[in-house]
Amino acid sequence: MMTVDYIVLGRYLSGQASPEERAAVEAWLGADAERRTAVAALQAAWAADARQYEPSYDTDAAWRRLRRGLAQTARPARSVASRWRPPAIAAGLVVLLGVGGVWWLGAHPVARPPALREYATPKGRRAVFRLLDGTEITLNADSRLGVPVRFAPRGRDVYLEGEAYFSVVHDGARPFVVHTAGGAIRAIGTRFVVHAYGDAAERVAVAEGAVALALPAQPGAAETRLRAGQVATLSRAGAVRVLQGADVTNELAWTRGRLVFTSVPLSEAAQRLGRWYDLDVLVIDSTLARRPITGSYSSEPVSEVLTLITSAVGARYEWSGRSVTISMVRAAR
Repeated sequence: MMTVDYIVLGRYLSGQASPEERAAVEAWLGADAERRTAVAALQAAWAADARQYEPSYDTDAAWRRLRRGLAQTARPARSVASRWRPPAIAAGLVVLLGVGGVWWLGAHPVARPPALREYATPKGRRAVFRLLDGTEITLNADSRLGVPVRFAPRGRDVYLEGEAYFSVVHDGARPFVVHTAGGAIRAIGTRFVVHAYGDAAERVAVAEGAVALALPAQPGAAETRLRAGQVATLSRAGAVRVLQGADVTNELAWTRGRLVFTSVPLSEAAQRLGRWYDLDVLVIDSTLARRPITGSYSSEPVSEVLTLITSAVGARYEWSGRSVTISMVRAAR
């Protein structure tokens, strides 16, 4: 019987796990409320540890801190009983997480991860494909989607890193769920887009039908339901916020070959430009990076788009191979 690989679990807690690793942990969690409650406490403590070691949180270093802490323990650690109580164990988890790790999970079995087929797109390319259940998916540039070779009898779970548009075939007996680093989106006979690149808050926009959002860090909380025409963000802190006045059409524009920015920080716009045109775009001034960008582009040459954007925010750009650097315009002396 497999046991939890605590290195994989560390990547899961820090949001760095691959689709296959997330699938393994989610399968192990299953519908076990007690197990999910304990992991929620574990995630909260892990987040606190991450804030302590900002700005760059090193998962492997966290596990090294755990090993050092365990090595200094006088008594050998005991295996956790199979019928543990979440409130009692949560405090122990926080203590162990203070040195950056998790101990008790090593004694618990984990479900064997499903065999996944990965669909991937490079920068500058999009792809459309259809799953065996009839669901059609449009994958944006620089994205990956893990799909089980064979769906489970009671569910259809897929794992997204990047951005994708889903047109889901309804099956009441097998719900369709999109897993991201920040949450899970359950389709309710619908068409929707998920943005989950990891460089900004995750977004979900519903074009038709409805979806239900669930957060791994809040296993006991009620799902947040979004209807057609609504857009919501999933923050890294584990909060769902429904955006007022958001335009779903703009969220779906990339599926029609348009790149649309609506008051988007220049730093985020630069990352989207890089994926769209297969470039490395860097904004080197933090004040400039926060300036908002609004615009709509389709077949324009990248040099024209860069000129329009930088002119709008008082900036300039320079080429170096496939890299572009955006900086402030220096005042004339």
